Amino acid sequence: MKGALIYSDFNRAGRIEASDVDERYQLVDPVVVIDSRKVVEGAVFVALPGERTDGHRFVGAVFANGASWAVVSSEWFSQHGSEHRGEGRRFLVADDPVAAFQQLATAYRERFDIPVIGIGGSNGKTTTKEMVAAVLSTAFKVRVTQGNYNNHLGVPLTLFQLRRDTEMAVIEMGINHPGEMAFLASIARPTHGLLTNIGHEHLEFFGSLDGVAKAEAELFDYLEVSGGTAFVNLDDHRLAAAGASLSRKICYGAVPGEPCAWWAEEVGSDRVGRIAFTLCSEAGIRQPVAMNFIGRHNVTNAVAAAAVGAHFGLAPEQIASGLGELMPASGWKRMELLEAGGVVVLNDTYNANPDSVRLALDTLASLDCSGRKLAVIGDMLELGGNAALEHESIGNYIRQLPIDGCVTIGPLAGSCCQNAQERCLGHFETMDDLDAFLGDYVRPGDAVLFKGSRGMKLELAAEALVKRMTPIKEVSD
Repeated sequence: MKGALIYSDFNRAGRIEASDVDERYQLVDPVVVIDSRKVVEGAVFVALPGERTDGHRFVGAVFANGASWAVVSSEWFSQHGSEHRGEGRRFLVADDPVAAFQQLATAYRERFDIPVIGIGGSNGKTTTKEMVAAVLSTAFKVRVTQGNYNNHLGVPLTLFQLRRDTEMAVIEMGINHPGEMAFLASIARPTHGLLTNIGHEHLEFFGSLDGVAKAEAELFDYLEVSGGTAFVNLDDHRLAAAGASLSRKICYGAVPGEPCAWWAEEVGSDRVGRIAFTLCSEAGIRQPVAMNFIGRHNVTNAVAAAAVGAHFGLAPEQIASGLGELMPASGWKRMELLEAGGVVVLNDTYNANPDSVRLALDTLASLDCSGRKLAVIGDMLELGGNAALEHESIGNYIRQLPIDGCVTIGPLAGSCCQNAQERCLGHFETMDDLDAFLGDYVRPGDAVLFKGSRGMKLELAAEALVKRMTPIKEVSD
């Protein structure tokens, strides 16, 4: 078995299965880390090979800082294990520490007979995950993926956050290769699953939207085989098709339509786009919901969270309370609303693909502002051979919207600006040039959207504009 574990404390040794570790060696409510700087007394440190450094370099340091266990490679252990003898120093030795780490997480997760909701999809995973957790937290003790820990390392780390009093878990599952969703599901063992939508994500690996749909729908496949329940977004025709034959499903949509169990009506927004709607059900429920999120695309995310909450017995008032009290965290950089000096700034710079860019542009267009509406667009990365065409299409889309202009930065985004024609106010090669333009152009009453892939670091431009527009407070003697 790849990653098979061998236990050694220099006093005894023997081959063990991952499922035996927590019982035999008391991994109860463990603190498991892959970052040596986060080690605390009694922690389990997993030494992972990395692009920049190798975790094995810090084995001595983590034991000195109180770690009780280290998961290490058999190659390292055979060469260096004897150098780290010490009372209470225990090793789990594996051919592949990453695989061993994942095995341990799965074994630990199996100790919990609780609902585990896996959340995937192309756009809105993190926001929907937070909404689901907020709704469920009105009645249950919930553990939820922190930040964007949603990959082959983040999912195991999240599982190790489960505690004896945990009643539910909400696990975000992000993929960029075919087969990855099935693999993450095999680690997390979700009992329920939700896919937000199918969009233009990681097309260099998935090839097409149909390829994306096939890869994401592996979550549905897992649930069908394991006896789990899926929440199906009927507004996305690819997800509707993928969920059509599921034995156990709950359907939802942003607009009424059979056989939706839940949908939204009377969707509106305030001056800066914060959404409100009426949550409706086939049972005749009509519950007003007001949120601190902007962008009408978040209505679908909220209805998804409502469907999950209702499935677990929450009353409409509890669902509305959970959704209404949730605040977008500033660290998300996902449609973060900022106001400074009379300027509304939409900081949506965590990531970008053609679908999320269009949704962000729609949100900008819908804002009620007294000044001009400007879109700052950076490169959309990871689009493979479709990159040029997709950037051109965004420029075409901008021409159709009631916004005043756009500026772009990055080698790919230039074609976006070119296709925006008269709406293009400039293309910039450097952040300094972009900042200088915004400093001269933006004035009170304007609304400015920043949108680009994470690698473009457009959050720096958004933060610079906010700082520039924030009035300097006078300090009196």
